[in-house]
Amino acid sequence: MNMSDSCGSLFIGGGPAGIAPLVWAARTGRLKLLAQTGLVVVEAGNCLGAGSIGDHAIGSDTLADTFLECVENSQDERLSALRTHPSAEAVRRYSKGAAPLPVVAAFLETLGRTVQDIIEAAGGQVLLGHRASGLRRQRTGRWLATLQTVTGESLTVTASKAVLATGATQRLDDLASIPVAGSPLMPEFAGKLLLSGEVLGHGGLDAIRRYLRGTAAPKIAIVGGSHSAVASANRILHGMPELSLAAGAVTILHRRPLRIFYPTPEAALAEGYTDFGPQDVCAVTGRLYRLAGFRLDARDLVMRALGVGGRPAEPRLALHRIGTGDADEQGRSLLRSADVIVAALGYRPTAVPIEHADGTPWRLAAGSGTAPLVNSACEVLDDAQHAIPGLYGIGLAAGFVPQGAAGGEPSFVGQTNGLWLWQNPIGAMIVEALLQGESGRVAA
Repeated sequence: MNMSDSCGSLFIGGGPAGIAPLVWAARTGRLKLLAQTGLVVVEAGNCLGAGSIGDHAIGSDTLADTFLECVENSQDERLSALRTHPSAEAVRRYSKGAAPLPVVAAFLETLGRTVQDIIEAAGGQVLLGHRASGLRRQRTGRWLATLQTVTGESLTVTASKAVLATGATQRLDDLASIPVAGSPLMPEFAGKLLLSGEVLGHGGLDAIRRYLRGTAAPKIAIVGGSHSAVASANRILHGMPELSLAAGAVTILHRRPLRIFYPTPEAALAEGYTDFGPQDVCAVTGRLYRLAGFRLDARDLVMRALGVGGRPAEPRLALHRIGTGDADEQGRSLLRSADVIVAALGYRPTAVPIEHADGTPWRLAAGSGTAPLVNSACEVLDDAQHAIPGLYGIGLAAGFVPQGAAGGEPSFVGQTNGLWLWQNPIGAMIVEALLQGESGRVAA
């Protein structure tokens, strides 16, 4: 099977990030135009939309209402009709709060099936049960993707442009190169290390119980200052009532200050929170720490730990700011005395192998270290930080930093992820880039 003559845009990965630009295109009436240029979506699973989000046994770090915005004010009636779908109603029950991720996943599967219907009705194609094993740049400038089916068959698809939405992963081996309080966690603590993704999964608490079996006064260290780190702490503190956790039994070791989201600076000041300045306010929305700040359940725990807003303290939780020097003896002591260490040091993108026209590997910036997969235009970067023509990336750990009309506080450092961003400014950017130069191929 070869679709080289019909494919203008190839999406590799159809999870929440992969379909987000297509959701934007459907809402705004651009999907039909994109399909007319030749659109193919490749997804390894048996449906679009949810990816692995349902594997997590925690609540969302964004308001439940945000997940439903994509079916409001849509130019496509099929999306609008989902407002009253049972899966949407299930999410809506958590309005103004966090929704359990398995509930969110059920809605995203419904959204994915609808997006597939819209794509196919417009003339595009969705290949479920197909995994991309490689992507090669041809001398013509087009991309040749090699796909494998679940039954072992192989086929190729060529496209003018391609979008990588292949997700991200955590690996224990990566911890051997990331210093924590002076030295990497691996191999010294290999015997008591868990990744935060494991802890937040459905069997995560059982994994911790196995480590702590027979321990009378357990100590747990969580390394990282992200939502995953605080969510891990929350799950341990509130999901394992049988543990006898003493004061300070759970410690979060973090490098950067833990920031708190507020709708306005005035709201922060009213609760006595003063750890901010003008550079921490989003110029577009006026929100404080719009990107860096913790929200919902994680926000509440951080506020209790920092003693903000009159919330009761959580004596079982301690915070330790890792020193900026080469050594942090207190931090290393906390790690050595811990019975379990949870590493929440981020995810790395899982891009498919990319090759030049002659078959030599095209090394990506994200292939090593902490460099981002994409630049500010969502173009995939090579190891020299040059944009690879016609190749875009989106999703968890892609490294995109919002700016301009997308908003965000000027002080923000790092990367951010979120369905709203993917379905709005990031999705719009990618769709317009895919359509650029393709209009001549569209029938009048």
